Amino acid sequence: MLRLIFWRLVQLPLLLCVIYTATFVLVWVVPGSPLEVEGRKPDKAIQEAMEAQYKLNRPVTLYFDYVENITGVRWLRTQLPDWAPAGLRLAESEGPDYVFNLGPSMAYKDFTVNEIVAHSLPISIQLGAAAILIALVVGVVAGVLGAVRRGGLVDNATLGVALIGISLPTFVTGTVLLLVFALQLKWLPVGGWGSFGQVVLPAITLSLPFAAYIARLTRLGMIDVMSSDFVRTARAKGQAERKVVMRHALKVAFLPVLSFLGPAAAAAMTGSFVVEKVFNLPGMGQHFVDGVLNKDIFLIMGVVLVYATLLILFNLAVDIAYSFVDPRIDLEE
Repeated sequence: MLRLIFWRLVQLPLLLCVIYTATFVLVWVVPGSPLEVEGRKPDKAIQEAMEAQYKLNRPVTLYFDYVENITGVRWLRTQLPDWAPAGLRLAESEGPDYVFNLGPSMAYKDFTVNEIVAHSLPISIQLGAAAILIALVVGVVAGVLGAVRRGGLVDNATLGVALIGISLPTFVTGTVLLLVFALQLKWLPVGGWGSFGQVVLPAITLSLPFAAYIARLTRLGMIDVMSSDFVRTARAKGQAERKVVMRHALKVAFLPVLSFLGPAAAAAMTGSFVVEKVFNLPGMGQHFVDGVLNKDIFLIMGVVLVYATLLILFNLAVDIAYSFVDPRIDLEE
């Protein structure tokens, strides 16, 4: 277990380096300039000064300077003692405001990317966590009921709803829920963030595709496990059917769901771009979309690196959870 965690943490900076490089290249080759505002270009002298300030006219220098900032190397150079070589040591005034500095935002002039992430990431995480919790409860319950009553009305209804949940895009689902429950019935707020009611519709909208997929995984896993020898043995011992299903069969059938939860949790907590736009939530996904539209280089790269880090860590957490759910799985192999 410890060896797995160690090697995954060793691989983390290497994976992030590859992701950063690919993102940097893609952002650089995309047409457009981050200095343009709604199609208006600044004067040539101003544009040249801003390009020099942000190193936009020197992509190779910008690439390595940004690496120095996001890894904390530049901050460490400000902490070196006075006897350190002058070429390595930086004055306090030359250092970044943060240990891991994601750079300035070019679209939000008065904010750094660190400030944007610090403000918006908790909102995206809360929304994603609520969506995954709803998806897990609804998906597992629906999957178990569908498997136990296979071929019946409940099973067919579960499959139909799951198919609809997977097929419908979130912007359609979110718009329908918004029209019905916010505008027509007026049960819930239209948008915004801060109260429990403002979380309900976005969380349900975001959870539906994940709930549908979890329901299908749970149903297929339960159908397979229910015909296993250990389930027949448990029944032969006279255990109640509910105990056989919940204590024996579900524990094994839950493994495919567990493997899905890692990328699903990361996707829900960081990939809710459309949902945040529909419900006007100040989450990180909305800022990422704005960054792409404005070609805000630092905002795009900073958000992508945060997303990638969360995805890698969630997958590591899933691998660790595997050993607790099923001790037969050897993570060291």
